[in-house]
Amino acid sequence: MKWSDRRVPAAAGAILGFFAFAVGAATAVGHGAGDLATGSALNQFPTPAGPGFARLSVAAHSDASGANPRGNVHAKGTTGLPMGEFEVQGPVTCLRVDGNKAAIKYRFKTATGSAAPFKGGGVEVFIEDNGEPRGGQPVDANAAGPPQPAGVFDANATQCDDPNTAPYDTVTSGNYVVVDRAVGP
Repeated sequence: MKWSDRRVPAAAGAILGFFAFAVGAATAVGHGAGDLATGSALNQFPTPAGPGFARLSVAAHSDASGANPRGNVHAKGTTGLPMGEFEVQGPVTCLRVDGNKAAIKYRFKTATGSAAPFKGGGVEVFIEDNGEPRGGQPVDANAAGPPQPAGVFDANATQCDDPNTAPYDTVTSGNYVVVDRAVGP
């Protein structure tokens, strides 16, 4: 057998190996032992200066008890005020899941625009998973607390509030998935 004849089976083996790895990784994420809050959605909210909006994208995971939170959150939008555009991004410091709702705290590793003074601080956001969009209309919701400077955020960065007490607003577009391992997959 010539060397060139061996490349096809080797390439096929590599592709099959990668496919098996990808399926295994997806299975591990979908059927792991911990809680999960993920997805991306856009919502609009009224402000005294006019309409604000934000796209909130989350990828948060933890043990079923909420221990060992990890992941990343990104938000970009405007407060509705002149020069109110902002963008924040950073690592998850807390995840608390209760049924179809999740509270997530994350630290601002990046903070630009009107959020720039809060770099190093963070915020708590909330997401509610009400299933897949129906008839093209979103059914999920989210909410957010005010951003906090580093010193204030640090005091409770690892303690999430009860996600059932947040003032949720239905999102304009997008979808969230919340998995509470205490309840089941």
